[in-house]
Amino acid sequence: MAKRSYDEYCGLAVALDLLGERWTMLILRELMMGPKRFTDLQVGLPGIGTGLLTQRLRELEDATVIEKAVLPPPAASTVYQLTADGEALRAPLLGLTRWGLRRMGTPTEGQTANVNLLAFAMAARFNPRSSPAADGIYELRLGDSTFQFTIADGDIQIQSGHAQHALAVITTDMATLIAINNGAATLNDALSDQTLTVEGDPAAIASLADAFELTPVDV
Repeated sequence: MAKRSYDEYCGLAVALDLLGERWTMLILRELMMGPKRFTDLQVGLPGIGTGLLTQRLRELEDATVIEKAVLPPPAASTVYQLTADGEALRAPLLGLTRWGLRRMGTPTEGQTANVNLLAFAMAARFNPRSSPAADGIYELRLGDSTFQFTIADGDIQIQSGHAQHALAVITTDMATLIAINNGAATLNDALSDQTLTVEGDPAAIASLADAFELTPVDV
């Protein structure tokens, strides 16, 4: 089947010709947390078939939005990663996720909810106009998974793995983060009942809470 196009001389239409295909932006969401093997993408996107995932990856490669790379030994695995053109989509996709957060409630039966989705949603809460005092590296421990947030010059990067020299370490679980993201609980509620803990420099913690629009915070 020929790929459909809006056939408009418009930047948005051209972007949607590529990104508007089903699953495409969700693949990019996964790759914004670091390079992924094909099998990693299958785990992160349990609803996509093998053939469709292969097709979408090929389309993104052809558009030079992603590229293949080989991890150094001992892994030596082939992974997919964003190109510079793909990285340019980070802010728009985080903004779109932030817009969608306002329309989310609790997960319904049949909806996928996993740590990667919640960590990305947390990154989407970041306010790029926040104080430069929030600049730094932070670690989020979510269940058995760990993520690193890097904030600098009004930009946020997220990737899987531990952070070196984190200014603050946040530890919580999926249920608590879902409740905070959908407004069912506040950060102070979670701190009070110890379903969320924060370790680190108090000033950095306060700046981080402000950057994610979670103030006030008692530390």
